[in-house]
Amino acid sequence: MPRAPARSSRLLSDPQLYGMLALVAVLAAAAWWRGGEQLVLRGLGDGARQLWQFGALIAVSFFAAGLATTLLPRGLVGTHLGDGAGFRAIALATLAGAATPAGPFVSLPIAAALRASGAGSAAIVAYLTAWSLLAVHRLVAWEAPILGWPFALFRWSISLALPLLAGLIARALQRAT
Repeated sequence: MPRAPARSSRLLSDPQLYGMLALVAVLAAAAWWRGGEQLVLRGLGDGARQLWQFGALIAVSFFAAGLATTLLPRGLVGTHLGDGAGFRAIALATLAGAATPAGPFVSLPIAAALRASGAGSAAIVAYLTAWSLLAVHRLVAWEAPILGWPFALFRWSISLALPLLAGLIARALQRAT
């Protein structure tokens, strides 16, 4: 029986990793050009502080996503959010996205866990679009206090249909391919 490739070899052959490394090299060269070693070290120090600040949150989020993937009943997720669930899956995913009270460190691992547990592409698109546009916690904590309730509710209500539309478009595109 052939052995599965080690996960670390997948990381070392990941083009996204090399793309990000190239971006870091270009930015470091630009910083060197603008301010020499001092600016490069300041930029790397800022990055290290952000890694220290957010790294644990990111790691914990992915551990939670891995555990959620193992705990979510694949049949249940597939039944309610799978490709065969139709518009109901898109609507349910839209509600879940609007109710997810966190940033990308939480919502993206949730989307990955749902996908791994049998949710369809249309539902995942609707979930992420709703999280981006309709997150209720952001409406209450940020938009309304800063922009005022009338404008915040106006913007939110205009956006209500967009996750549903995005999910329907994703479903149509998936069927066409």
